[in-house]
Amino acid sequence: MKKRIALLLALSMSLGLTACGGEEKSEPESKKNGESADKIELTMWARASSAENNQTITMDEFNESQDKIHVTVECYGDNYEEVLKLASQSKELPDIFEISGLGNPLSYMEAGLAAPMNDYITEDLEAEFNPSAFTKYNIDGQVYAIPHMTRYIRAYYNRDLFEKAGLNPDEFPATLEEMYDAAKAITEAGDGEFYGFGLPIKTGSTWERNVDDIAILSGLTGPYGFDFTTGQFDFAKQKPIIEYFAKMYKEGLVMPGAESLDIEVIRANFIANKIGIYFDGSWMVNGYNNEIEGGDVTNWDVAAVPVFEGTERAKDYLMLESGHCIASTSEHPAEAFEAINYLLHNVYSAPARKDASMVAPSLSLLDSVNEEINAKEEVKALKGSVGLTTGTEELSSFVVTPHTMLTLEGDDRDTVYPLLIINSEEVDIDAELSKLSETYNSALSNALDEGLLEEADLKPEGFDYYTR
Repeated sequence: MKKRIALLLALSMSLGLTACGGEEKSEPESKKNGESADKIELTMWARASSAENNQTITMDEFNESQDKIHVTVECYGDNYEEVLKLASQSKELPDIFEISGLGNPLSYMEAGLAAPMNDYITEDLEAEFNPSAFTKYNIDGQVYAIPHMTRYIRAYYNRDLFEKAGLNPDEFPATLEEMYDAAKAITEAGDGEFYGFGLPIKTGSTWERNVDDIAILSGLTGPYGFDFTTGQFDFAKQKPIIEYFAKMYKEGLVMPGAESLDIEVIRANFIANKIGIYFDGSWMVNGYNNEIEGGDVTNWDVAAVPVFEGTERAKDYLMLESGHCIASTSEHPAEAFEAINYLLHNVYSAPARKDASMVAPSLSLLDSVNEEINAKEEVKALKGSVGLTTGTEELSSFVVTPHTMLTLEGDDRDTVYPLLIINSEEVDIDAELSKLSETYNSALSNALDEGLLEEADLKPEGFDYYTR
């Protein structure tokens, strides 16, 4: 991939830097405790707002596991990106910085703020990881970060509402047609008290969860209607899926007021036994089991997202999240990578070692970690664990997601799709999807001219959605 124009990292305001939990920075614990002055001190910045999070827990364990390196983790919450930009401008970066939640993480690498990790990635280490681990933050063959989280979409459903509708909760619908029938049965059984499907139209990511995932599983397009077989956006290929949800909306099978509901409201109603089925990310298994009040009480479960009857099922969409860079200004890059490597291997297991109640399924890019953690009886006993971990061998990521690199002149997909769902009988869906494709393909052409994307990435040789 060609190098993109580096981001101008500047801020017009000053920000106060705080440590995890909003406390003032202090001396590292190793110094307080009188430990050896020869111990290498590293600083890691994280986006988390709480001092008690998986990264801090794992780094505490790392600090205790050896006596040559100590890592102090500082968390900045909602101010994280602004703090990182300011530090980048002044060249006062920490040794390690997280890239989760940044608007354009690759810009930090292209601006020379991150050091490549290739010298530390041995053949043995590389063999441990899913190959997708080395594609997301790779520029011109140089790996600048390795994601430590994977995410994908699953269908969440309420077993009690299935039973009330006369459905078998042990057999989630295998096709979209069957899911429509289930949503209808649940809605009819609810008689205004609960509904078949939750569709948070107000939330832009709804279309990634619902339309994109079905399109990818059906071998139609990649994310945001981009077709890697042609190297162009083709939203028309997603038309049957849009019409499917428009039908459910029109017939009242989705929770009323969907046009003004966001994902958090849907989650709250799902836990309150008001919604039979909805699509959400894999991370919500942990959320409902350990974080969201009522999640451990409601009788919910997880299953694979279905496709239309007669459709050959393609590879599922693996989204890669988070990851850490080594700052190019760090005086101890090898030790920084050692800390990152420990985090990659232990971020799912360390929390449970500290507190047994924090047990959760593993979504690591390390197959060995997933096999070890997900085989544990306490993990398999968690709600949703079986549905979450079944079929993960069919997950695969995309090398690029072109929509993230575009500057549009016109309405984006997240603006158009709600109108197609809500006003399906009043709009020309074909015309709107054609116009949308034109808007995105025009921006795509500009991005190619500017060197932001490469033709070879957009139309990989021999690509198909079933073996990618």
